Amino acid sequence: MANPSLAHALAHALTAAAHGFRVIPLTRAKLPAVRSPHHHDPAPLPCHGECGRLGHGVHDASADPDAIRALFAAAPWATGYGIACGCAPYHLIGIDLDLRGVRPGEPGAPGRPQGPGGAGDTDGRAERPKRTGTAKRAERPERPGTAGATEAAGATEAAGSPDGNRKDGTNGLAALARLAREHAFAIPRTVTVLTPSGGRHLWLCGPPGLAVPNSAGRLAPGIDIRGLGGYLVGPGSYASHGSYRLAPGSAAWAPAPVPSALLRLLTPPRPAPPRSYRPGPPFADPHPAALEGLVRFVRASREGQRNGRLFWAACRAYEAGAGPELAPALIEAALDTDLPPREARATVASAARSAARHLQPPDEEPPDACA
Repeated sequence: MANPSLAHALAHALTAAAHGFRVIPLTRAKLPAVRSPHHHDPAPLPCHGECGRLGHGVHDASADPDAIRALFAAAPWATGYGIACGCAPYHLIGIDLDLRGVRPGEPGAPGRPQGPGGAGDTDGRAERPKRTGTAKRAERPERPGTAGATEAAGATEAAGSPDGNRKDGTNGLAALARLAREHAFAIPRTVTVLTPSGGRHLWLCGPPGLAVPNSAGRLAPGIDIRGLGGYLVGPGSYASHGSYRLAPGSAAWAPAPVPSALLRLLTPPRPAPPRSYRPGPPFADPHPAALEGLVRFVRASREGQRNGRLFWAACRAYEAGAGPELAPALIEAALDTDLPPREARATVASAARSAARHLQPPDEEPPDACA
């Protein structure tokens, strides 16, 4: 049987391409629809399309109508399309605001009045996903000083990205409003896409020459970022649980520039290279009370300090000869500050290598200025 969604998805993909966006076909699972030509290779080599064949995911993305038709012809099972991020002319950045298990009355909860193009705008003509319990509308939070953040809501949902960080009680919309208040920026009215699960996709233009990395939950729980190498599910796509569509009142195909304060959060600075120093550790007190002080120092970290404080404390512990014994406690303290486990372990391992090579960590004093 012919796929009835194919022509619909292709038409929307061609519309997006006509506005300068590069697209690829997607499956109902929001994965690239064209199978990799290397899937039978015994030891596939990294290939971004240099082989000249289709099936390299976002690297196939094109704004050329003939190339797009060829991609869809190679994937007649496609039901949607993805829009590549980080590419000229928009250098698109996507913010994925997840809304799961939000209670009535909370910011982002369903059933409260909404404004045009806002977080909870709905369109009575839109198709409702045929499921219960989880598909909810969300409203914009009423927070002083963040008018732009409450007007426009959205997020990338790069197809195929892991959903392990998504759980009941997640309110990415409220988290974004909180970040806007704390860092003094406002989210402008921009392209906003409603997702089947009640989430939002917010599209923003990034500056040329700056690669925004993809991340899941790094900025805040319920907020995923899609930058260079990632992609967004385009409006007009069908997925397993429903359709993606532009929010009523949303700007169509005209993403607004990313606020500079938000851009700084999306592109964390590169760590300063370590400097060599004369042997002689600055922390040489192996007394248990002093070592416990290092653990407390890590546990008291605020957002923006967590990696720096953990690295500094781990270096001091290894230089005092207590690193292997203290490392588990330091990692546990870092986890208490919501630093991801993999990141905490990598930071402690880096500190161990630095101490072993007699290299000085980035800061001689406790790095409170890293906030």
